[in-house]
Amino acid sequence: MTLLLTALLIVGGRHVPTPHRRKRPTQIDDVDAVARLMLIAMTAGLSLTAAIGVAAEELDSRELRQVIRASKIHGVTRALADAKGVSGPLFRRLARAHTTGASSAGSIATFISDRRVIRRTETLERLRRLPVTLTVPLALLILPGFIILTLGPTVASIVRQLLGGLL
Repeated sequence: MTLLLTALLIVGGRHVPTPHRRKRPTQIDDVDAVARLMLIAMTAGLSLTAAIGVAAEELDSRELRQVIRASKIHGVTRALADAKGVSGPLFRRLARAHTTGASSAGSIATFISDRRVIRRTETLERLRRLPVTLTVPLALLILPGFIILTLGPTVASIVRQLLGGLL
């Protein structure tokens, strides 16, 4: 199962290291990887807590293990609602879905879709600002060379005509 999940993550665009490559649990820094792993596990038929467990194993995450521990003590909904850290927005959305009876897998899928739209919007915004940002390098680096290339021969012929006998 580990090989399958890793392969799906590689196909999804990002490779997430498996637990045998890490020495100790770390804090996760990519909520998208958590969401994708949980969605894969839930569409495979696992429950919400089992999907969190699979993601915790794959990412070797202390944060996800804390959520699993809290769900055993306080219940799934409260553990998800009280979750802090990088995955907090995902877990709060899952807590709402769990409270209302909505599909957790559908909630995760819409979370992934919303994050993708946000990233795309931010990328397009940076791309729209690019021509303005490149104006200064264009003016300072390319324009002087272009002027010398186009006006250089004319200036050289004028100087040769004026100083023809002296050179």
